[in-house]
Amino acid sequence: MEVAGTERLLLDLLNHLSQRNTSITLLLPSFDEKHILLQELDSRVEVRYLYSARMPYSKRKLLENIQIFCPRVFMKIVGLDLSAFDRVVCFKESFYAKALSKAKCLKVLWVHNILYKRTYQSRTLKEQLSEWLNKKHIRISQKSYDNFDTIVCVSDACKSSLLDIVHNGVHPKQDIRIIYNAIDLGKLKEKAIEYAVNMPQDRINFVLVTRVSPEKRIDRLIDSIITLRNEGYNFHVYIIGERVEEYAQETYPDIDLGNHITYTGYLSNPHPYIQRANWSLCVSERESFSLALLESMALATPVITTNCGGPANIIENGKYGILVDNDGNGVYAGMKKVLTDQDLSIKHSKLLDKAVERFEYQGWLESINELLGTTDSVSI
Repeated sequence: MEVAGTERLLLDLLNHLSQRNTSITLLLPSFDEKHILLQELDSRVEVRYLYSARMPYSKRKLLENIQIFCPRVFMKIVGLDLSAFDRVVCFKESFYAKALSKAKCLKVLWVHNILYKRTYQSRTLKEQLSEWLNKKHIRISQKSYDNFDTIVCVSDACKSSLLDIVHNGVHPKQDIRIIYNAIDLGKLKEKAIEYAVNMPQDRINFVLVTRVSPEKRIDRLIDSIITLRNEGYNFHVYIIGERVEEYAQETYPDIDLGNHITYTGYLSNPHPYIQRANWSLCVSERESFSLALLESMALATPVITTNCGGPANIIENGKYGILVDNDGNGVYAGMKKVLTDQDLSIKHSKLLDKAVERFEYQGWLESINELLGTTDSVSI
């Protein structure tokens, strides 16, 4: 429950369900002080933790293996009785799907990631054993996906990767549906005017909302900034996310980009920056959806994105934004294109109202209501 797209979507869903005749239990692995979204959670939602915050590392690792290999034993140990619920929702595909798949009631699994085959580089015997165990965990967990009544994928790319990785490209006899993520436009616009941002308009301003994670490929953006700076373009990039500045300093220790990059750090509300920018960026290698990209479009900020999965669905393969190759050259080419032709920002902005209609929030809630039905008890 840190601040991220999937977590905020879950928060909105829980608060919506709590207003109905519904008893909800939110299951989380363990307490973390970074779970600040819990402060916004309806008090009627019960929060339970599977692991004690003070549990020794070795004991937790043991329980995680019991969870995969002996899920019924695991549930007895942690005191989780799935028979107490009418609906069980695994809101993000993970190892926890194995235990939750044992429920006898209606079970729903959400796929928020593009599944892929991990590449290992094991050298020592210990690393090789860890690799074998991790592969075993993944195989068992993904096999348990078949036990869910419905699988919800957040984009076409998500569904394609699920079918390819888990089912070898063959559609199983299972309800696998696509429900695009959505945004509450009213709340979004309120947040965008909460405070003023001083963003000089005598240059082209880009914004990237991200986190430090390998698939986010922040290096692609920084490499492009260095090249474009050397070519003399007048622009600035605002990068919003925790620990991004530390990552950049460690990765590029001898390069000063202070005149072209502002690192804001973590912001609970990045939307004023997004609204003021000329362009919003997605430079990832893999993205299942990207709520940050959709929020940019909803705030009339045009977008440039790599062809990395879900974002291509959002902009309909370039109809509502600039779609570039999924590599560093693509990021560079996209930024250079809009720096060379500054009228492109106005051109793409005009199309964005129509672009976000498919992701209307009330329609998303209606899809969820239809999926879950009227319930007395929901475990997520």
